[in-house]
Order: sequence, then structure tokens, then C-alpha cells
Amino acid sequence: MDDNRTLSEEIEESLRICEEILNQNPDFIPEKPQFLNELDNPKKPEPVKKLKPAVSEPVVEPVPRVVSDSSKVVDDLEESEKARSEKKLEPASEPVQYESVQPLRRIEESKNQPVAKVVEEKVETKKHGVRRTLISILVCVVIAVTLSVLISVFVANHTTVEGSSMEPGLSSGDQLVVEKISYLTGKPQRHDVIVFKYNETTNYIKRVIGLPGEKVRIDEEGKIYINDCAVFDEYGSGVIEDAGIAKENIKLKDDEYFVLGDNRNASKDSRSSEVGMVKEDQILGKAWLRVLPFETFGMIE
Repeated sequence: MDDNRTLSEEIEESLRICEEILNQNPDFIPEKPQFLNELDNPKKPEPVKKLKPAVSEPVVEPVPRVVSDSSKVVDDLEESEKARSEKKLEPASEPVQYESVQPLRRIEESKNQPVAKVVEEKVETKKHGVRRTLISILVCVVIAVTLSVLISVFVANHTTVEGSSMEPGLSSGDQLVVEKISYLTGKPQRHDVIVFKYNETTNYIKRVIGLPGEKVRIDEEGKIYINDCAVFDEYGSGVIEDAGIAKENIKLKDDEYFVLGDNRNASKDSRSSEVGMVKEDQILGKAWLRVLPFETFGMIE
């Protein structure tokens, strides 16, 4: 550069060179200084959001440039508008993810399902409880019936006195317990009060007088003889008026017993041919306890 040229000439020369460069390269746009860009577009602090912030769209502004033709400025503006529209149409780099929301009906169904399950479990538990209770009651009834049968057959049973043949010891209507254990392990003894089967529907209650193998006789005065020896009739009420078949000696077999009612003259017993001797397999048990009436409660002698 010539030092003799003035400052104005140098400026004109520079402008002329720039104009030539622009004419040769119409698309050339000189870069804007960095400090100018920061002044024009100051950065703003991004607000804090709970959700993921959306990608902000850059603002594209038309960049003015020095051209010789006014049509270039218009083209730059159109290109800037086009770039802005394309920028708006670009999809976000990452799609925003939203939590799936079930319809209200499904939510209500899902809420109701556990409740229904709990209700079903309660109903099922209640059914099992009722069934268990019924089974327990049934088992108790079966056990009670079995025990009562076993007790009735092998231990004891209940009987009611009818008639006056055992007065004054026993009266009509007395409730008795007849035990069987004694005769399962032993034999009836003299003066035992026994219950025996008379027929299929009737049982009799009498007192044992003669034992198996003995001879029994009742004389005309009403005295009882065992093996031709007179015995004291401590339980008899009144003198025997009718000896029946016992006015002659009766030889008892090994399984036979001679029995009389305590009310001697109002009893149908071994003196009658209809009753006769009582066999061992006819004996049901020993009258053991009087439970009713309460005033006469006690053991039977």
C-alpha cells in the first residue's frame, strides 16, 4: 500500500475490494462476532420443571448483510422464514413419555377385585366353620349314642317300677338304675333284687331267695325252707298264704334261681307256674340305686 494515499482513499479501496468479493460469492455471509451474538441473544435461566423440559426451538432471525442488489435482502428474508418453518416442523429429539392411564371402569374393577376376593374368603371360611361345627356335633352325637348303648348293654340302664309286688321296699313309680357289672364278673347272691326278662315285652323285678343247686319249699304256715332248713324271711311283708308250686320241694338246676316279691301275697313270682324258676340268661341286672323320688334317693337293699 502506498503511504502517500489518504485515509479516505484507503477506505474506498477496501470497500471496492469487499464489493468485488461479494459479487464473486453472493452467498458469502461474514460471521458475526461472538460478543455481538451474546449481546443480541442474552441467555436466560431455564425455569426448573418437574417434568422433562421440552427442547426449546432456536430463534432464527434474518441476518442483514451488505449487498449491492436489494433482491438479495428479500431472498435472505424468505430463506430465514423457510428455515424457521422447517425448524418448527422438526420432531423433538426424544418423545415425551406419559404414564398410561386406565379407564375409570377398569380402575374401579381393579379396586373391587381385592374386596371381592376378601369377601369370598370370608364366606368360604364361614362355610368351613359351619361345616366343621356340624361335623363336631355329629361326632358328639355318635359318641354319645355309642356310649349310651355300651353303658346300657354292659354297665347299667334305667327302669321304672310298676305295681306293688315289691312294697314296702320299692313302690310303683320309683326310678331305678340297674347295674350289670356285678353279674358280668360274678353270680347273683341271696336277697339281691334283680330285674329279669319275663317275656319279649315285660321285665319283672323280684328278690332272690333260692340259689342254683338248692332245694326250696314253703310249708302250710308260710315258712320258707332252703335245703329243708327254715330261713328267716326278713324282707317279706306278711305271711305267705299261697305256696303255689313251692309247697313241695323244688330242686333248682345249676342255672336256676327261686325269686319272690317282697309283698308276698300280691306278687306273681316263682310260686306261679307261669313264671317258674328264673334262668341265669334271663337276668338283666341288679337293682342298684333309686334316683326318684328324691326323698327316697339311695342304694337299694
